[in-house]
Amino acid sequence: MSNEEYLAVSYWIMAALSALAGSAAWMRLRGPLDRLAGNARRDLAPLVRKLLPAGLILPAIAGFCSVSYRGCIDHENYASIVADRSYLIAKNHAQAQATLEYLKWALLVWCVFALLILMLRRGEAAGPAEPVRIQNPNHE
Repeated sequence: MSNEEYLAVSYWIMAALSALAGSAAWMRLRGPLDRLAGNARRDLAPLVRKLLPAGLILPAIAGFCSVSYRGCIDHENYASIVADRSYLIAKNHAQAQATLEYLKWALLVWCVFALLILMLRRGEAAGPAEPVRIQNPNHE
C-alpha cells in the first residue's frame, strides 16, 4: 500500500473509530443517565435523551478533526506529508489521542450534570429546610 493510499484509508478508519468511540460512550451511559434524570424530574429525561448523543459523539469527532496534518516546517505541503509514513502514523496516534481527550472532557461534563441531578433530587426529597435558629448565650 502506498503512502497516499495509507493516508486515505487511515484517515477514514480513524474518523469511523472516533464516531464509534462516542457512540459506545453514548450507548453505555444513555440508560443510567436517562433513569437518573427521569427519577429526579420528568422534564429532564427528554432533555438528556436529546442532548446525550450529540454531547458525546460530536466531541469525539471534534477531537479527530482537531488534528492537522500540517504542523511543522518539514511537512507543509501535501507531497512532503505523504512521503513520510512515520509522520502519517504519528498523526493517526495524535487523532486517537485527541478523540479520547475530547471524549474524556465531554464525559466529565456529563458527570457534573449527573451530580447536579443528584443534588436536585436530594433537595426535593428533603423538602424545604427549616431555618436554623442560633441562640445567643448572653441573652436569656
